Amino acid sequence: VTSMSTIGYINISLELFGGLLSLIFILCLSLGSPKKEELEHLYIRVLSINTAVLFSDAAAWLFKGHPDGFSFWMVRIANFLVFTFGYILLAVFTDYLVCFISAKGTGISRAPSRLMWTLTLAAIVLVVISQYNHMYYLIDSQNIYRRQRWFWISHMAGIICMLINGTILIRYRKYLSKKELTGLAAYIVLPVMAMLVQAFVYGIAVLYIATTVSALCIYISIQVEQSRKFSQEELELEKSRTAIMLSQIHPHFLYNSLSVIKGLCQTDPGKAELAVDHFSGFLRGNLDSLTAGSPIPFSQELSHTRHYLELEQMRFGSRLNVIYDAPVTDFLIPPLTLQPIVENAVRHGIVKREEGGTLTISTAGTSEACTVTVTDDGIGFDPLKPMQDGKKHIGIQNVQKRLQTQCHAILTIRSAPGCGTVAVITLPRNTAGK
Repeated sequence: VTSMSTIGYINISLELFGGLLSLIFILCLSLGSPKKEELEHLYIRVLSINTAVLFSDAAAWLFKGHPDGFSFWMVRIANFLVFTFGYILLAVFTDYLVCFISAKGTGISRAPSRLMWTLTLAAIVLVVISQYNHMYYLIDSQNIYRRQRWFWISHMAGIICMLINGTILIRYRKYLSKKELTGLAAYIVLPVMAMLVQAFVYGIAVLYIATTVSALCIYISIQVEQSRKFSQEELELEKSRTAIMLSQIHPHFLYNSLSVIKGLCQTDPGKAELAVDHFSGFLRGNLDSLTAGSPIPFSQELSHTRHYLELEQMRFGSRLNVIYDAPVTDFLIPPLTLQPIVENAVRHGIVKREEGGTLTISTAGTSEACTVTVTDDGIGFDPLKPMQDGKKHIGIQNVQKRLQTQCHAILTIRSAPGCGTVAVITLPRNTAGK
């Protein structure tokens, strides 16, 4: 009895220590950068469920053997949670594994995750059934946990799940570095070894300590590097933000605008003065966008776009017609998102036609979303084919990324050769509203 009591205290101490260690890691990760990739969210989920398993198993050891009513229920609930969370932990780790491998550009499908969740649900159903027929374990009259004859099935289910994860890892090992492969393999090998030890040596609770050690191996070998890379990417994105925004001011546009202003100074000084106002307004809009760290009122972005279009109309005359139909303006939008779309419509659509065309900017709103639509009747293009002008077109890609990251908005473009182009920005009300 003394030996079992000592083992029990050791098990409780180790599991509480492992649970607290996992909580510390969760807290550190949660207090880090508010922008987290899916992989980091999944890793936090793995740690959270691992913590729940450790505390549940510690509670099962702590209250066993006590006959009072509270201990009676705590032992039963805790043991049920240990089995249930243990299976869920395997499925969540599979999600993490698939996500990690997918980020390497392997083209791996989500089928392994779906299979694992199916097996997990089936295993949990068997645990529920075991509460009635006691095929896995029995809580005796002394409130003590006893293994039953079919207990091995519960461990076999876990081993099968681990083998599936091992198969995934082996199949895609060539996409992983040695450090990544070692960290991920540790989460499979160590728990399997602990599971085998625990299956044949009753009274030793080492399985979930092994999963904790494995999770820390992943943190040391993978997550630290992933966090460093993510921080580096954020820094590079911030550095490139200035260059990207300034690149919206095309040298040809500046030259052409100044040439128009020069010509108007001789033919129509009043109109030249108006053109200078629009030119300065356009430059000021770009500089304001450069310093804006968050979405701006749509009216501000529309004003900036107007300055651009006024200058282009002075240049192209009747070849460029503009229609504004914007009754809804009470929402926010990332800076320099409308103007690049309009500029694309003018440069690559309307002015490519000898007779020119018409550009329409319209807005609409519902209780769920606001939409901004830019329509032109220019030459159009095939969205599925790359442009054949030998240039890199990153402006629209940049707009799409900023819309998604800042407002969870989407940009859809419909076009066909000879049929013009329609670009629609859809902003959810919960992120677009003032």
